[in-house]
Amino acid sequence: MKNKEKKDMPHESILMFISFIGIAQVIIIDKGVRNRILLVASGICILMTILLVFYLYDVLVSAYRKLEEQSLMEKQMLIYSHQLDVLMQSEEKVKALRHDMKNHLGELALMAANQNNEEIRKYIHDMGEYMQNQSELISCGNKNLDSLLNYLLGQAKKKLNHVEYEVRVPSDLCISAFDLNVILGNLIENAIEAAEQTKDKWMSVDIYYEKGMLSMEIKNSFQHELDVEKNKLLSTKEEKGHGIGLANVRKMVEKYQGFMDVSNTNQIFTVKIMLYL
Repeated sequence: MKNKEKKDMPHESILMFISFIGIAQVIIIDKGVRNRILLVASGICILMTILLVFYLYDVLVSAYRKLEEQSLMEKQMLIYSHQLDVLMQSEEKVKALRHDMKNHLGELALMAANQNNEEIRKYIHDMGEYMQNQSELISCGNKNLDSLLNYLLGQAKKKLNHVEYEVRVPSDLCISAFDLNVILGNLIENAIEAAEQTKDKWMSVDIYYEKGMLSMEIKNSFQHELDVEKNKLLSTKEEKGHGIGLANVRKMVEKYQGFMDVSNTNQIFTVKIMLYL
């Protein structure tokens, strides 16, 4: 109640069970003890024990939440560090090209004077190829999304055989870096881990924004058969695929009044998400 969020049912059941045990103990003591002072003292001790259990539970939940946030912040720092390296590599290429620009223009002018159009096209193409930064996979203009996807997709390309991606979002996308990290970080990392175990080693990421709605679709090759009911994985093999992290993603989707669809068809695992921004 304090955190205005739903507790997991197993945790709620345990806490309620502890409370019922306390009530039962008071009833048993009431029937067996005639001394009212001793009865009241015993009841107070039981009550204090129950309150202490609830307090310790709250402390543990708070500590876990802080550790989770710290882990996400550390990952975010790693992502920004990677993006800084990407930007520095691009800056070095720009400086090198600018330094040699006089020579490049001279060569192009000589080709133009000789009307070597094919050579001019090839020379310009080579310049464009030189300017390409292999680490900069995404450049949509939104620094948070660019940083996150350049890091995650870079990891995917190192581990998988085939990675497809398409991103169509505005630069002023209104969503925090922390929330993006929770959603895309969990989904893409799980997709990479699951796809690594398959023969195809394939993954695709499609993200687009339209009329106030941010849509994401992550697909990957998958070798396990899972039963999916109401977007919850029912297989006992969840730890080998997408089970870990989906709960956190689902909570974040609820924050944006969105929805999430999970499916597994023809050994392709698909997660579709829509957020209202």
